[in-house]
Amino acid sequence: MKTERKSRAAKGGSAFMKILGGNFLTREDISKIFPFLVYITVLLMLIITNAYIAESTSRSIKKNTLLLRDLRVEYIYAKSAYTQESTQKILIDKLAGEGLKESLETRIVKKTEDRSKK
Repeated sequence: MKTERKSRAAKGGSAFMKILGGNFLTREDISKIFPFLVYITVLLMLIITNAYIAESTSRSIKKNTLLLRDLRVEYIYAKSAYTQESTQKILIDKLAGEGLKESLETRIVKKTEDRSKK
């Protein structure tokens, strides 16, 4: 058991030394880990792409938020102007030139019961 531990420790130490020394790039070692390196490379590319898309979406959201705020201010201004222009006094003044005038009589509508339905 002790010899197995020592050999594992020696392998681990030699693997570390291979990485530091550059020996891990030899042909047989690279062929063993090549699929893993491709996998890691693809994952890194996906992470970079995801970060780019997230940043682009964030910029788009910020731009649309500012546009929405501007449109809301414009809407409130237009609504206020419409409300001001459609008051009764202003409408009377505008329509007086066309011969229309305000009726000063009040209409009273009386409701009567229809006795024929009973």
